[in-house]
Amino acid sequence: MQQIIAKMRADWAVVAQDRRAVGEWTEADEVEIGAEVKAAIAKKDPDLICCWARYLADLSALAVGLKVIAKRPHKAEAKA
Repeated sequence: MQQIIAKMRADWAVVAQDRRAVGEWTEADEVEIGAEVKAAIAKKDPDLICCWARYLADLSALAVGLKVIAKRPHKAEAKA
């Protein structure tokens, strides 16, 4: 389980930065989702942890893949 949680933390860093940068998450969204992930870990609920792990892994892969395939305009670039 510790390996899954470590991977979740790595994915969280990518996802939170990307979602905020492209305007898909607000600061409040980031705080709320982060709190839910932390609560799942604190409960030691393996099913919930695995759900969050998969969600974050998918979003992380998408964020990285899109940057490689086609550069997405970030919020600041889109307004320029």
